[in-house]
Amino acid sequence: MNEGKSSGGQVRKANKRTGAVTLSIGVACLLIALALGFNVGGLADAVPTVAKAVWGFAGCAAALLVCGIAALLHKPTPQELVSQGDERNKTIGALASTRAFELFSILIPIVALGLYSFDQITLVGMLVLIGVEVVAFVAYLIWIARIQRSM
Repeated sequence: MNEGKSSGGQVRKANKRTGAVTLSIGVACLLIALALGFNVGGLADAVPTVAKAVWGFAGCAAALLVCGIAALLHKPTPQELVSQGDERNKTIGALASTRAFELFSILIPIVALGLYSFDQITLVGMLVLIGVEVVAFVAYLIWIARIQRSM
């Protein structure tokens, strides 16, 4: 019985952490949208199409803020806590995450190359996309190493 309560506490804590991170990124996007909209420090001069950037960051901010607030306000039911604490569901989630990341690792460079080939993205944009993929893959390897060390 005690084990279920501690598992539920861990699940709630993870949900709160996810909500806080989502909310933080939403606030950062909102600040960037405001900085671009009001041309703080000449930031808008660095962006070729300011209106698209402002609406893009504002839209991302709105979505992330709504999702972050919803995650923080959500009170899981006892059934949800049991389901989230179930080892089988954790394993399924971990496998799905791994497969999604592997797909991401394959698709990002291919999409970047395709967009570059059809002149829809600049060389810098393509290299940024590939750089993001490389950083995500290095983080993946570091997390695997940390988890293996802790087991």
